[in-house]
Amino acid sequence: MTPSPRGFCRTAGDRRPGLALAVLAAALGGTTALSAPVPARPPDPDREAWRKVEVGSVTVVGTASDARLTETAVTLRALVALLPGLVPGAFGASPPLVAAVVHDAGHLARAGFPPGGPTGGRIVVAATSDEEARAGFLRAVATALGRRSRTPLPEWLVAGLGEYLSTFSATPERATLGRLVPEHIALLRAARLPAGRPGLFAATTLDGEGEAVALLRAQAWAVVHVLLQGTPDGEVQLRHFVEAAAGGREGPDAFRDAFGESERALLERARKHVVESRPLARVVDVPAAVPPVGRLLPLTRTGAAGVLGGVVKGRRTPAPDVQVVPAATAAAPPPAPLLTSTLPGATIAVRRDVPAEVDLVNRLIDAGREEEALTRLEALHASLGYDPEMQSALGWDVGELRRLVTHNRLVRRFNAAVGLLNAGQGAAALGVFREVAAMTEDPSLAARARAHVAEIEAGGGRKPRL
Repeated sequence: MTPSPRGFCRTAGDRRPGLALAVLAAALGGTTALSAPVPARPPDPDREAWRKVEVGSVTVVGTASDARLTETAVTLRALVALLPGLVPGAFGASPPLVAAVVHDAGHLARAGFPPGGPTGGRIVVAATSDEEARAGFLRAVATALGRRSRTPLPEWLVAGLGEYLSTFSATPERATLGRLVPEHIALLRAARLPAGRPGLFAATTLDGEGEAVALLRAQAWAVVHVLLQGTPDGEVQLRHFVEAAAGGREGPDAFRDAFGESERALLERARKHVVESRPLARVVDVPAAVPPVGRLLPLTRTGAAGVLGGVVKGRRTPAPDVQVVPAATAAAPPPAPLLTSTLPGATIAVRRDVPAEVDLVNRLIDAGREEEALTRLEALHASLGYDPEMQSALGWDVGELRRLVTHNRLVRRFNAAVGLLNAGQGAAALGVFREVAAMTEDPSLAARARAHVAEIEAGGGRKPRL
């Protein structure tokens, strides 16, 4: 099944359906005019208005409604806090978790998700805000956390936790776990357990599609469910199992020592537990020590791309490999200065409607006017002295947009140096290539610049054809 434009869940690097830089306000060379407050506009379903909310190790970004973004933060806050207690001893401190929830999947693409490279040790998950995507979203979060456990967990336990927590919900004080999943119950009711060792406990992966994998995931869900809600000391047994795994003990004997029964017996008991007993969900308290959910703050698309680890629309790429052209037609534009002033002496009028200003910044980037967007965002950032929290949050966006502008300037300098090289002016191009290689954060651009440096220093600077 392929992800539809609406209703999917995805983790970074996963194609299966499911889903700061500290910067000072820039000197603008003029005053910043602040117009009178304007009334808040009603929500526009087609508007790409990114916001961000943080709580502990969890960051939620997106273009979904304020209510959905806040609800997602509340839910993930509780899930991250309660997961270590479900499998004692398996989890340490939670890795940074970034969740994107959007009302249009195209917004993710424009923010560069999924990222093409490493996510810096973070877990990055994304989904649309459709209610039908909720289960897949929570499953992806729980599965990603399970695969980052301190003690490596077997695939059946990782998948079982993902399925068990796919129905998770929370308020700031309470969480509900273990709701029954009708699709899993139907599969378990219809299937008979074949002879021999159950395939669930030997499977190396439970990813993918198809009836066979779906049944294995249903079995994994049932086993985790019976251990957590149908066994008086299930968490203690799971602790013993994790301790055995940490010590290198695996297989049916270690399984029996930890759970007091064979793999087959536990699976059969789990099936009866969910199919015949129909257990109720359980409600637990969210630990009081968990920090409260923060404030929803506006975010530019460039800032969202930085949070998600993607490459925002508007990031330019260098020209293709050089083709030597005749000197009579060779273009040799002079390299532009790397740092330019931001509209010196200009007055930038910004409004107190911060989301509208951020939306305007996004539109300027779309139009290829990223330097103008940066100037406007710097002005907005400088004007927010009355709201230090929002000013601090937008400092991240200013830094990310500066990185985009700097990258695009370096690409232009690289292309100008290529023009000099084409025109036979290798000595003039050499210094520009060196500067680009030293200053860029783009490994591919740096590599291409260094290659030209090596070529010129080796005496291979191109000369124009006559």
